[in-house]
Amino acid sequence: MTPPRSIALLAGVRNSGNLQLMQTVAAACQEAGLNVYEYNRDSAEEPEVLICLGGDGTMLSTATRAARKGIILAGINTGHLGFLSACARSQVAALVSSLAEGTFGVEERVMLEISQQSVTSYPEPLLALNEVSLMRAQTGKMIDVDVELNGCLLNRYHADGVLVATPTGSTAYSLSAGGPLLWPDARVISITPICPHSLTSRPVVVPDSMEITLRPRARRGRMEESIIYSVDGRSAHHIPVNDVLTIRRAERKLKLLALPDNDFAVRLRAKLGW
Repeated sequence: MTPPRSIALLAGVRNSGNLQLMQTVAAACQEAGLNVYEYNRDSAEEPEVLICLGGDGTMLSTATRAARKGIILAGINTGHLGFLSACARSQVAALVSSLAEGTFGVEERVMLEISQQSVTSYPEPLLALNEVSLMRAQTGKMIDVDVELNGCLLNRYHADGVLVATPTGSTAYSLSAGGPLLWPDARVISITPICPHSLTSRPVVVPDSMEITLRPRARRGRMEESIIYSVDGRSAHHIPVNDVLTIRRAERKLKLLALPDNDFAVRLRAKLGW
């Protein structure tokens, strides 16, 4: 790789620790001869590399824009697990050196395109890096959801919800829901029922070339109205019964910066305490 022409810095939370770290990173980049500035979401100018200071939430907040603009995301983890981050706070020197010398790699991560189909409207499709989850908005209730693969019924789940995740998202909400761990470059999507009523309702892994359809169904003849779907855990959208969610592999992929000798198995052991 060649050194990036421009690097922007973004702090997810502008506390004293992150702001001090931002100054440290900026100084190190400038000393290495790299063009660096603070990121402005309202600016028309986009950097080649965006360094995010924070946790996975900070990365997710910029993932859609970065994917659409072709920006390479590099995370410095100041949060908790930080599966998406390129390095920890203690590895800033290694990150800057890798950028200046062009020794970094770029991983392309699959994203999901989510479309809500209604008899009245067709909202703009959304992008998800981790997952889309369909669930009952009211605490203590379950929902019925038909899951179809390329138009063929897979199962009608009676559960708290259904979660569809990318390999990147397999270490996030999907992991907590009992979904499988997937290698980041695997060409698959996982479908996991959330607290299903039946013990035979298990996670299913399908090729990412398949189109997945989620159809909320009425229970016991009642039209359940308080059903929502969430995209990357960052936005909640109401969906009436008889509306349909269509999920497919997005054309756009997210570019993630990876330091040399980056290995997912090592990351799993470190993050999950194996």
